[in-house]
Amino acid sequence: MLFLRLILLYLSIAMVFGGLLYIFASKDALFSFLTAFFSAAIIVLASFKNYKNMVIKRVALLNGEQLDNKDIIDKIDDPYNLYDEVPQYDENKSLKDIIKEEKEELKKNKRALKDVAKDSLRAFNYIRLIAYAILVFGFFALLKSGNLNLFYYLIALAIPSIVAIIFLLNYNR
Repeated sequence: MLFLRLILLYLSIAMVFGGLLYIFASKDALFSFLTAFFSAAIIVLASFKNYKNMVIKRVALLNGEQLDNKDIIDKIDDPYNLYDEVPQYDENKSLKDIIKEEKEELKKNKRALKDVAKDSLRAFNYIRLIAYAILVFGFFALLKSGNLNLFYYLIALAIPSIVAIIFLLNYNR
């Protein structure tokens, strides 16, 4: 329902601004605005859909498992567990033994190449890649045909993101 409302909001904005540009501005402004607006809107919508699917898959994976006590921010801030409240090493151990233990600990924390590839493949969505291709090809088509109005093009690129942020902030109220 959220996705459909955002699509309808984008379509209504495109119709209103497109109509105003058709009446008050040149065809260059209209073509530039619509090309950039629709490609940016498709990118935003595809990103939302992709992230939603990633969250659903992640929740399904973690549904029966116990979450580790470190959240993602802690893992980023302290990847080597330097600030953990774990007791320090025995003073009787040699430096070589401590280094060996640290290397073994680092090997345990490494992710397999398969896991990294799986996560990176989830980040790339063919719909989003098509939307970026539309953005690039639309820009070059407008440039080649001489219909590029950079002012309206750049404004239209920013509008879908701003609208999505405002919409999501006001959606739960």
